Amino acid sequence: MRAQIKIELAEREMTQKDLAEAVGVGRPAMNHYLKGHKSFPMPTFIRVAESLGLTPQDLWTRAEARTRPEAQSA
Repeated sequence: MRAQIKIELAEREMTQKDLAEAVGVGRPAMNHYLKGHKSFPMPTFIRVAESLGLTPQDLWTRAEARTRPEAQSA
């Protein structure tokens, strides 16, 4: 999931700081989430998805599709 969020940020030319501000958390906290040092609390995950213009389900589906073996061989 963290990798997918980083991909979504790159596609939107957003920084971690931009996302942190949109979500309402500090940049250090966002960095910890994206590096896997802390898990996203569900409300934060929902705000992350919405800040990227996605539903939480869409973000999850994109991450899942990217990590499935058949998606990687296509």
